[in-house]
Amino acid sequence: MRHLWTRLRRYPALLLLITVYVVSCLVVGVNALRARGGAPGSEGKKVLRFAHWQLEPGIRSALDRLIANYHELHPDVEVRQILIPEEGYFRWVNTQLIGRTAPDMIECGLGGTVAWALWPKFYARYFMPLDRYVDEPNPYNKGTPLEEAPWRKTYFDEMEGGYDDSLQSYYRVPLSAFTVRLYYNKPLIEEVWGEQFPQTYEAFIELCEALEEHGRQQGRRLVPISGSGYNFRQFFDAFQTALTADYLRQLDRDYDGSVSRIESGAAIYAGTVSMTEPAIRANFELVRELSEYFPQGYMSLDRDEAVFLFLQGHAAMISTGSWDFQSLHVQSEFEIAVADIPLPSRDNPRYGRYVAGPRTEAGLEGGFPMAITKTSAHPDEALDFLQYASSLKKNEELNRNMFWLPVIKGARPRDELKPFAPRIEGYSPAINYEGPGVELTYGQLTPEFLSGKLSYEQFVERLMDAYRRESAGGVYEYVKNNQQTLTQQMRFAALRRADMTGAAGAGASVTGSSETQYKRIMEAYVGQVGSYNNEIRTWVELARSSKADRG
Repeated sequence: MRHLWTRLRRYPALLLLITVYVVSCLVVGVNALRARGGAPGSEGKKVLRFAHWQLEPGIRSALDRLIANYHELHPDVEVRQILIPEEGYFRWVNTQLIGRTAPDMIECGLGGTVAWALWPKFYARYFMPLDRYVDEPNPYNKGTPLEEAPWRKTYFDEMEGGYDDSLQSYYRVPLSAFTVRLYYNKPLIEEVWGEQFPQTYEAFIELCEALEEHGRQQGRRLVPISGSGYNFRQFFDAFQTALTADYLRQLDRDYDGSVSRIESGAAIYAGTVSMTEPAIRANFELVRELSEYFPQGYMSLDRDEAVFLFLQGHAAMISTGSWDFQSLHVQSEFEIAVADIPLPSRDNPRYGRYVAGPRTEAGLEGGFPMAITKTSAHPDEALDFLQYASSLKKNEELNRNMFWLPVIKGARPRDELKPFAPRIEGYSPAINYEGPGVELTYGQLTPEFLSGKLSYEQFVERLMDAYRRESAGGVYEYVKNNQQTLTQQMRFAALRRADMTGAAGAGASVTGSSETQYKRIMEAYVGQVGSYNNEIRTWVELARSSKADRG
């Protein structure tokens, strides 16, 4: 041993590397043990930790009040928040889950396109399924109209926001709901325009022109609409639905009331729907026209930079969700009002003939979703806390304190949030320009078109080149991934049935509750298989007809 030490001393860099490695292993081991055993609490209390990225003013204090109320009922349980900035949240969650050091509960869903594809894998591997609980009443609804209702039935969306389609199971417990509206600097708009906010797109453009002129006269920087790539997408979605809603009849080939990416992409690839059709061209030309009133280089700005520009008074309006309501009001030095994004009137000579109406929010699902990790040392207490937070009385109280929308039936939001009430009447999105395999190209070409670097003809030409070049590979990946998913789902359903009977092979009888859960899983599986087969048939039929026409 002494001889080994003598030799190692000749190589200090190697000795340092070994030391760092040993210390790192010890740290990881200790953290893993803590994760499994639970963080130590005062006076031997059970400690629950939950992580989220909601750093807006008032959110932490509202959750602290909920925690304090829960602690009064359960003095042996201590609940702690872990606040992680949005920018690094997904990387942090990924690290914690892999390292088995994750907290008891984690807010799910953030991270962009790549992360959205990974979350289902995370659910299956790292999070506790909730199916056995969602069909039972929430004990904290006792004495309310929801006392006997199954937990999932107490949600306005029947807990769809907590359900994962690919895994056909409930993993998340949503606590709030959100809609998007247009916020504006009320004193500034009234000074420049008047008390009545524009009700049509035409008047809205006039307001933007007036705001730019007002800034020039005062010799200061004034942008009509604050925005980033994130905020601009909300405008794009609103106008896309309004101008292309009539494509639903043409593209919804399985008559399920919606248009999938395959249905839409197949039609564009085959040429049965052309990107040069007047309504589609009007959609893109309208949003490029509007983009002239956004900050220069807005596509490279992030959400926080857009909010800061608005709060500083350098921009008159911003489109964002109800999640920013309290944050904007607390930080602004001016009065803020809220309006819907104005649509072109039917009399508009360029766009009016294509306008169907606003986008419906009838399919809104619950947000701020929390999931319980499998490594939690206290899963029963974590579940109990989330049931408490999603009970009628406490969910109303929590969201009123956060200035967010509640998710439980009968829970009342604040009066100030009435403009954010979900819009039931309206139209569903009817076309998706990002067909399988062309998502990356579309994402690269769109900013170039909006900035004026590409004409619409050039944009379409390059996009269609991508469709012809990438669609085959994109559809192949789609088919392969779906086949793998369906196979995994069947295995998962079999495991779920064994789990719901108590123990496989132990002779336990299937209860009515477990039978209901298994039936729901299988119905979802059959529906997904049917939808998948319809999509593939759609692509094959349209691709064949396209080749025959060109042939």
